[in-house]
Amino acid sequence: MSATTTWPKLAALRLRRQHLEERATRRQMLTVVRDHVAVQAQVIGSAELAIHARVDGLARDAIRTALWRDRTLVKTWAMRGTLHLVAADELPELVAALGTRINWTREVWLRYFKVTKAEMLALQDAIGEVLSDEPMTRAALGQALATRLGDDAFADRVSSGWGTFLKPAAGRGFLCFGPDDGRNVTFVDPRDWLQRDMPQPSEGALGAVIERQLHAFPGSSKGELARWWGVQGGASLRRPIASLGDRVTELVADGTKVLVLTEDLATLERMEPSTTVRLLPAFDPYTLGLQKEADPLLPRARRHLVSRTAGWISQVLIVGGAVQGTWTHELRKDRLAIELVPWRRLTKTERRAIDDEAARIATFLGAAAADVAIEAPV
Repeated sequence: MSATTTWPKLAALRLRRQHLEERATRRQMLTVVRDHVAVQAQVIGSAELAIHARVDGLARDAIRTALWRDRTLVKTWAMRGTLHLVAADELPELVAALGTRINWTREVWLRYFKVTKAEMLALQDAIGEVLSDEPMTRAALGQALATRLGDDAFADRVSSGWGTFLKPAAGRGFLCFGPDDGRNVTFVDPRDWLQRDMPQPSEGALGAVIERQLHAFPGSSKGELARWWGVQGGASLRRPIASLGDRVTELVADGTKVLVLTEDLATLERMEPSTTVRLLPAFDPYTLGLQKEADPLLPRARRHLVSRTAGWISQVLIVGGAVQGTWTHELRKDRLAIELVPWRRLTKTERRAIDDEAARIATFLGAAAADVAIEAPV
């Protein structure tokens, strides 16, 4: 019979592991990204705020400097085929893991996009040959590929705004993002851009990445790990999870079977529920990891207030790791206006903590001060 734990304890450990209980120093910015495996960056401003929520004294241009000048961060399509920021020195391991996710080879996928497996492989190889460390716009890449492959249709396919035909090449380590050219995105070859070799697919690398994810998100279910990775069903990851052997233990958290690192069992047993208050941005890693079974942390009846239409993930107030409201913000001249809609009455201590959070965010965004309006609980 599996041992038991609670979601408040798991939340407290997640807050600690994700630098939300105690923030890192600005010199530890890359460590913060590494400790999350990757940080979702569909909206780069939200990614900056997510890292800022975990790092004290972070300068507004720190992420862009790391991406485009120092090249210690890289922006690429990763888990779930969504954009993420990854520590450059960890991209090879992630690429080895991503190379095992080959949904684009399935007949149903190929038929839907009217392409053959051979054409997809040829396209990916050509991307690896055309790109270098010189940034190339999407249009220029499409034309170069059409010329190399002798098929103008590839230019149209590569021009797709969703990157459907580019993501598999990113997964093989042939493509990542370069600095924007005006309003146009650009791409580079990470092997040249980072001066790092990219390995072949490896199930062992996938197991290692899952182990790192469990370190940051203890209490993930097999189904949640599959959703995070972007595959169908927990059974899809059975072998890489099994490869971790006795380094992983199954627990029951308030009735749900979850996984934790065996080395965390003693720490988890000693954990006390947290009282930490944080204002987290849209698409924050912590919020994204709140699986549907974690009802004490995000009640199903209110989940639609956080996971909104078109895949949008709201900005949230968390208290002790549990979502207790949503918020929006707007820069108005030199002030940051924040509107918070709590889900219950807030204590005076919580309101003071919210004001402190708002002031930090205002400073980061270049505002002189923050004005916080708290609505009636919903």
